[in-house]
Amino acid sequence: MARYTYHCSECDKYFEVSHSMTERPTLECECGEGLVKSLSVPLSLKVHKMEVKVGDTVKSSIEAFKKDLKEQQDEASKREV
Repeated sequence: MARYTYHCSECDKYFEVSHSMTERPTLECECGEGLVKSLSVPLSLKVHKMEVKVGDTVKSSIEAFKKDLKEQQDEASKREV
């Protein structure tokens, strides 16, 4: 099942509806107006701000991981002594 976004132009509400790709449901808003399928932004774009390049995000994540790993190694070596 795919998720689609529908919009009511009368009351300006948006609804997410799950149905198969071949299904063409006739949907109605709470106000009685028909809903129209609208373009929606993929979830990945909603979650991540796109001002930052993906490569930069990966690089900063790797640097943070290396920093945490170094701190854990230092802490473990102090315990061994």
